[in-house]
Order: sequence, then structure tokens, then C-alpha cells
Amino acid sequence: MPVLGRHGAWGVSVHTTWLAAVAFAVWGLVWEGPPAVATLTARDLLAAGFLAVAVTAVAFVLWYSTVGRLGAGRAGLLTGIAPVAAAGTGVLLGGAAPSPAVWLGIAVVAAGLAAGLRAG
Repeated sequence: MPVLGRHGAWGVSVHTTWLAAVAFAVWGLVWEGPPAVATLTARDLLAAGFLAVAVTAVAFVLWYSTVGRLGAGRAGLLTGIAPVAAAGTGVLLGGAAPSPAVWLGIAVVAAGLAAGLRAG
């Protein structure tokens, strides 16, 4: 949490994103080699830009803003929403309805979130 207090949600998000970009660029050069860059199309670059800005940077800003407002403990409980959202999104995108085991898991997650958010 000290880094979040010093840099704020935007600062942490910017630094996390550029550090990841540098790490992936180095990894790509080592693993794929410099000629791999020539195989990238405009569509590849647009997809990478979307992932960098919309998915990574915006998600980090939203996450660290939430951590700053709610605290790390309560914000951490919100990660329990991911499996519920994934099950719902799958159905909305035309996938099969979740099995009873998935519904049971969703109920357990919901109960855990309710208990965690109610405590302290």
C-alpha cells in the first residue's frame, strides 16, 4: 500500500503498464527474435493497443482507485466477483448454462463476499 499512497491510482497504473511493456518487449526479442516484429499486422498492433489501454491501464486505474477507497482487505473480496461474472458472461455470449456445481460455487462465493463485506 505505500506505493499506492505515494503515486496514486494513476501513477501506479502508468508505472505498472510501462514496466510490463518493457518486460514483454525484452521477452519477445529473446524468445521470438527481432524478425518477429516484421510479421505483425495493423490488426495485431490495434489489438495490442486495445489490450494495453482498455484492458490493462483502465483496469489498473479502476482497481487501484477501489483499493484506495475501500482498503486492500475489502477490495480483495471483490476479486470473488470474477467467477460469477465469467459464468454470466459465458451465458450472455451464447455459451451453455452453468452446471449445478457452478451454481453451487457461485452461491459459496456470494456467501463469502456477503460475510466478508459485513465483517469489520
